[in-house]
Amino acid sequence: MIRNFYKLFLFLGGASFLFCGCLATQEDTSILKLQISELNKILNELQQNQADNAVQMEEIMSRLTQATDHIENFDYKLDELNSKIDNLESSVKNTNNTVLPTEIYAQAKKQFEAKQYDSALKGFGLYLKSTEYKGASAQEAYLNIAKIYYEQKDYQSAAVTAATLMEKFPKSSLMASARLFYAKSIIPLGKTDEAKDYLDSIIEDYPKSKAAKEAQTVLKGIK
Repeated sequence: MIRNFYKLFLFLGGASFLFCGCLATQEDTSILKLQISELNKILNELQQNQADNAVQMEEIMSRLTQATDHIENFDYKLDELNSKIDNLESSVKNTNNTVLPTEIYAQAKKQFEAKQYDSALKGFGLYLKSTEYKGASAQEAYLNIAKIYYEQKDYQSAAVTAATLMEKFPKSSLMASARLFYAKSIIPLGKTDEAKDYLDSIIEDYPKSKAAKEAQTVLKGIK
């Protein structure tokens, strides 16, 4: 009797253990299923994100390609512009090298006659510089510069220019005109006595010149 009860106890205990084991296995399986479901969701999200990233990557690559094309096009235009600038500089250099001083003077004289005084001043100045102030038309250039300054009422510059002509070329054929414009330029500066002396010298040294006739007229107007 006691042995049978003991067997029954062992059976029931074993059954209970097996039953508890089954319950534990079912619970673990449920948890595992939940975990697998969550992993599947995460995997799906990763796959979806990967797809979105792929689309974004394609868009980025497309923009990058467009930007590269723009840069290459810009480089081409920049090279073209640099080429044009080089050609322009070369053209200017060639022009400067081929223009003769006589042509510079001729152009300046045309501008002077057209009363384009600023351009003429630059032209005469360029001519003098290009010939080291010793060109065949240097004396005329100085005289024309003095005339321009006088017309612009820059009497100080006119007087200095005329004086420079007289000093550099003491035997100049333009001496009478140089003295005349020097005298006319210093009158507004208040040097009437000196101006009279120069005007008188023109009449005495060059009596038949146009400058002498004008000198007489100017003398009459001096108070």
